[in-house]
Amino acid sequence: MLIHTVCSVAFYCQRCGQIHIQDVPCFSGHQKFVLRCGNCSYEQARISVRPRKGIAIEISCGVCGTKNTVTYPLQILRRMQFEKIYCGQDQFELGYIGHWQAIAEFLDFNAAEYEALHPGDEDNFMGRQQILLEAVNRVHDMAEDGEIACPCGSREFMADVAEDSILLECVHCGSYAVFPAGSAEELRCIGPEFPFEFLLPDRVWKR
Repeated sequence: MLIHTVCSVAFYCQRCGQIHIQDVPCFSGHQKFVLRCGNCSYEQARISVRPRKGIAIEISCGVCGTKNTVTYPLQILRRMQFEKIYCGQDQFELGYIGHWQAIAEFLDFNAAEYEALHPGDEDNFMGRQQILLEAVNRVHDMAEDGEIACPCGSREFMADVAEDSILLECVHCGSYAVFPAGSAEELRCIGPEFPFEFLLPDRVWKR
């Protein structure tokens, strides 16, 4: 039997929100290649294949911007059915690795669970994913450009993603700001020209 792939991977595109399962091919020598979204061609990850050793995946987190490198020895890949890949900084879920069929079954299960919770709304799911990803990118760019500052003076934050919003929490005083991102209208209001609030248990801080 000829083995043509090392494993399969799937990552949510940080530009359009789509997810595709893609095979990591075997090579005769040490090779590197860029994994791109099958929908918009946006770069998702860089993969190094090391013959008889395994693979290394370089992928950035869309929430905190951390560049992660995760490695999988060949002996682990041979036994692996399915695993999630997380950001090492904030534990945000970045994607999946394993057998193609196992990843496909997991994605189908997620889609079925969502349809059960939101009957008849499956067509809008990807649209909301795209809005949420764009919101993450905008908030991240604002923080990188110094356009977000806590009332305590800090510009260091931890980010978390909810179903329809982005939460930034100051690492120094615990103040937090919530950026609604459940619709296109709310997305348009995320930017340096729009006001937002930092909240504490006993008072509200306004930008």
